Amino acid sequence: MILTITFSLSSIQNFTNALNNNESNQTSQHSNDMTAMKMMMERGDIAMGFNQSAIAHQFLGTLDGGKIIIKALNASDRQTIDQIKNHIWDIRKDFSEGNFTKPFFIHAQEVPGTNMMSQKKDLIEYNILEMKTGSSLVLITNDTELVDAINQFMEFQEGQHQGH
Repeated sequence: MILTITFSLSSIQNFTNALNNNESNQTSQHSNDMTAMKMMMERGDIAMGFNQSAIAHQFLGTLDGGKIIIKALNASDRQTIDQIKNHIWDIRKDFSEGNFTKPFFIHAQEVPGTNMMSQKKDLIEYNILEMKTGSSLVLITNDTELVDAINQFMEFQEGQHQGH
């Protein structure tokens, strides 16, 4: 049995155009994602007081809250390490007062979980853990609704920062 398939020139052109548009859309989306990341990092430089390319961020949700870890990539970069430590103290103060303007500014949007974290700010304990190359802020609560909000905050931050 012989199967004959015929294509019109216009159907091949339509198919090719669709492929090209898809590739163009993917390239455009990647370019938009890169621009958004660059802009977020620039706002982070301003809000946090250190070069985002010189550090690694980690945001972890835990069973009783969460943890923000920031480390300098270069263990001998005293300036960045000191800036990280100052930033952790600053956000500890801000967050404990229900002030989440830095995350709003950095991400240029409302950050998930912050409304609840602000409303129930007095139910969160904030502890700072100093490290050789940076610092971490540990958020602890017994309130299950608040644990969920903190975990939403951490998940959003981890996805946005992608390690930075």
